[in-house]
This record gives sequence, structure tokens and C-alpha cells, in this order.
Amino acid sequence: MNSIFSHIITFLSGLIVGVLGNYYAARLSDKAKNRDLKKDIEKKILEIKSKMPKLINEILKDLKNPVMQDCREFFILSSKEVVINTSRPAFFYYENEHPNLRSYIRILEQEGFVIDITEGNSPHYQFTEEFIALIKQ
Repeated sequence: MNSIFSHIITFLSGLIVGVLGNYYAARLSDKAKNRDLKKDIEKKILEIKSKMPKLINEILKDLKNPVMQDCREFFILSSKEVVINTSRPAFFYYENEHPNLRSYIRILEQEGFVIDITEGNSPHYQFTEEFIALIKQ
């Protein structure tokens, strides 16, 4: 009887050590992955800021406007002569002011920083909250 009891205690002790070891190893691994992911995102933002500084500065300037600070939607238009009627607040960025604007937006979209929400003929996008937070840093 004493032998069975000691085997059960040994088994349960091993089981507990194994489960706890696995749990803590998984937590440490997740922390390392998150840290690496954060570094990768910060690196991407630095690359984006260096590729399109004029556009990023204009976005930041637009977001500083107290009336528009919560706005996340924007349209791409060829020039200021083109007018769009929209009932929702939105920013407008012009291809004649940013020659590679569509390419820049594709880069941001590929990285998951903007979402294409086009419904009509005019390209219409939305900034993600993550992007806004990262460029404000």
C-alpha cells in the first residue's frame, strides 16, 4: 500500500512539474515572439517614414486638427480641382502633390496599416489605429 501511495505521489509530482514547465516555457516563448514582432513593426514604420516623409508629415498635420483628430478615412484624388461630396469627415490626399501616392498607399495596405473601403469610383481608405499610434511616436 505504501509503495502504491509513493508511486502516485511521484507520478503527480512529475505531472505537475511537467505542466508548469511547459506553461512557463510557452509564456517565455510568447514574450520573445511579441518582442520580436514589436521590433519588426517599429522597423517597418521607420522604413515607411523614410520612404514617404512628406505624406506621413501631412497625415500627422491633418490629425492635429482638433475637429479631425478622430477621423480615419481618406480619399485619393488626382488634384484639388477634383471634388467629392461625402457626408462623413475624411481627409483628401492628392496625386499631384505626392507623385507616388498610390504606390505608398499600396505599401501601407500591404503592411496592414490602411484598409481599402472603396465603394464608388474614388479610392477610399481607412487608417488603422495601430498605424496612427505608430506614426505619432
